[in-house]
Amino acid sequence: MFTLKIVSNKGFTFLEVMISVSIIALVFVSLFRMQSGTIRLATAGKFNTIAPILAKQLLVTVEQDIENWSETKGEFSEHYSGMEWTCEVSDVFFENLDFISEDNQKRFKKIDIHIVQPSESNSYEISAWRFLDE
Repeated sequence: MFTLKIVSNKGFTFLEVMISVSIIALVFVSLFRMQSGTIRLATAGKFNTIAPILAKQLLVTVEQDIENWSETKGEFSEHYSGMEWTCEVSDVFFENLDFISEDNQKRFKKIDIHIVQPSESNSYEISAWRFLDE
């Protein structure tokens, strides 16, 4: 009597394994790109939240002694390491304004504050105009 023996190959071919590995690699690359993009957005969001607050604090400090302010750049405390600032206080002159005397024009000051985070290429600028009291 004859015995019929059926041989079954239940494994995968090399081609199927390579296609599966390629699909998994593409999925992982996409996930890693998405994760790095999320981290970059979170860092930029943190800077865009903190920079205006730090600029306002620096502006208040400059306004307290605006006539004698001489610092042009600096860094913030260790809580905000990596963030630097520059500040420029300049005179503002208005041309063809008859209702403001020359003495009063000399009392106008412009304050430009620029905050940067060089490691992340983030920057924030603010300008303010102040009239000095006598």
